[in-house]
Amino acid sequence: MPELLAKAALAIGMAAVMAKSTLSYYIKGPRCPKWPLWFQLHRDAIHRAIYTKPKGQPTDETIDQIDFDEIAASNRKWDLPESQLPADIGACQRLTIRVAEVEIDPATAFAGAGPAEPALAALTNEDMSVEGCEREIPAELVVPASLRPKLDDDPFACRPLSAGEKVILYLHGGAYKYGSAASHRALTGRIANHAAMRCVTIDYRLAPLHPYPAQLHDAFIAFWYLVKCGFDPQNIVVAGDSAGGNLSLALTVLLRYAGHGICGLLLLSPWSDLTTERPSLKRNAKYDFLCAPPLASPLNPARTFYAPGRRLSEEMLREMAHPLVSPVNADFAGFPPTLIQAGEKEIIVDEISQLHENIIAHNPEARKGRYVYECYADMIHVFHQFLSLPDAQYAIAKAGEFIKAL
Repeated sequence: MPELLAKAALAIGMAAVMAKSTLSYYIKGPRCPKWPLWFQLHRDAIHRAIYTKPKGQPTDETIDQIDFDEIAASNRKWDLPESQLPADIGACQRLTIRVAEVEIDPATAFAGAGPAEPALAALTNEDMSVEGCEREIPAELVVPASLRPKLDDDPFACRPLSAGEKVILYLHGGAYKYGSAASHRALTGRIANHAAMRCVTIDYRLAPLHPYPAQLHDAFIAFWYLVKCGFDPQNIVVAGDSAGGNLSLALTVLLRYAGHGICGLLLLSPWSDLTTERPSLKRNAKYDFLCAPPLASPLNPARTFYAPGRRLSEEMLREMAHPLVSPVNADFAGFPPTLIQAGEKEIIVDEISQLHENIIAHNPEARKGRYVYECYADMIHVFHQFLSLPDAQYAIAKAGEFIKAL
């Protein structure tokens, strides 16, 4: 009964939001010039669904009362829905990565990982144990329609089908607590189709039940699994949106610590700084659907990802400023080719702009076009997911062109 009442309350509240938004649209005009009515309604509905009032937030004084198992169950219940991949865009098939097939030497693989080094080594040792050796990472392989006529072999075979074939490793977004390969396949399929490359998206472990660095560990295994399957590291494009953009950056930084390079990076609205609340957080709050409790709250997504249940301290903030957690602070000298796309009206656009500035500052002699930043007017966080938007279609096409040219 309580659950039924909660759903009824949400439905009533959502109806009120939609009515108010529609009236505002026709009386005052769109909130942003490039917003059609359906887009404004979607933005407002999503914002209503995820918004939490500041007064209802727990504090560090009550942190011991938080049931993170219950929060994880709620996250699964409200997870991002599965998206569809039209046949004229591509086809997909489930892929299973058996962790035991990827050999990792923690002493060399994670050197330089800072505070994460012991945890990454421990996760590797768990996978090598009798109980852990059967662990699998679910994934999905997308074969774009643009590539199928050129393939004579089984397109879903996880191995290079031609000499020097490039492949995309995609890491989905969702604040490290939502999302899956299935929720993002409509987006990954379109990127892959424009790039004419196959794409592997993994279902990495989610917080808060699996806090940092479990996600980085899974991404690291997935990368080396592709190498084991025959792909050259220099032919792997790493891509991701939002938290997946954070993870893409962190994976690239971790690989660089051990002297390994990749083909290039595609970052869509990347979450690159988990410790600093910049001006765009307030400036764009009325536009972006994205909203979150402040860093002072134990339910802030950065904290539930990094160390759920741990009280905030100067020591914790220093740890979270490490480049594997907040990649905006990384050494970008000699960084691989990177395309960053963001929306002008998203709440984290200031940190995304800072990320691009830092990359450029570390590479003053880089050729034009190696590091590209596209900020789309009136657009919000990962606007690419709103596939009917002209700007989303254009940005996805540009992303595919960038990857194809690598």
